[in-house]
Amino acid sequence: MRISDVADRTGIPISTIRYYEKREIIPKPSRNGRDRMFSQEDVRAVQFVRDAQSLGLKLDEIAILLRGPWNKGEIGNVAAKHRRTIRARIAALKRIDKTLEALETCRCDSYVECDLNADQCKRDD
Repeated sequence: MRISDVADRTGIPISTIRYYEKREIIPKPSRNGRDRMFSQEDVRAVQFVRDAQSLGLKLDEIAILLRGPWNKGEIGNVAAKHRRTIRARIAALKRIDKTLEALETCRCDSYVECDLNADQCKRDD
């Protein structure tokens, strides 16, 4: 598939995909004349870069995770560090989700005045 197809599928601008190539974060795709020909694996790599960046990984760290050959110690350290961060974020998201779920039915005047887990919360239940 062409670079425009990858951009459409991933929501990432063509210029950004080219930047990833230039920085060697993703492998350079094969060419058919002037056109880059991306595979499904290339699309997965671009999606991984987008997702990893959204979770705070730096491009240099992402490059380590995507490129081989891997230095097992290095890749393990990068992966473990970010898994800890992701698990902490998931826990925070679950807490926020629980609060937002309670607020959906809360009829108190403000968050500060409401005790979402107590009987005094004016819920619709």
